[in-house]
Amino acid sequence: MDYSIACADVWHILQSLKQEDLCKIPKKLLELIYTLKEDNYNSKIDLNKPLEEQELSEATIGLISFIYNNYLGTAEEKEKYEITYKENLKKSENKSYEIEFKNQDKTIAESKQTELMDYSSKRNIFHKIINKIKAIFKK
Repeated sequence: MDYSIACADVWHILQSLKQEDLCKIPKKLLELIYTLKEDNYNSKIDLNKPLEEQELSEATIGLISFIYNNYLGTAEEKEKYEITYKENLKKSENKSYEIEFKNQDKTIAESKQTELMDYSSKRNIFHKIINKIKAIFKK
């Protein structure tokens, strides 16, 4: 993940903000983004299109979300963001539990299959020994 390119994309977006919105973002954060941005990179973000319609890296989306949620969004938007964030967190936790249980079920199934194979091979050996003993007594 290239954060310098993400910073360049975010810087490109920030340049299109109104001065009153730009003033809401701390100068230190703006300086940091400016310092970290890739100078030789030309952003492919089209400011005439909504961001949702463009292919943005996860780092770019994360930075934009952070800035918007902490400095530009209204209290209502921040609350909505917080609810969505918590819901997504629960979903990702549930997904990881599901994956863990599926892996655990596979492991249990594999071990049972191995046990059955061991049991059947032991049973076959036992039957061979019994059959040999029977053959000896029939003579």
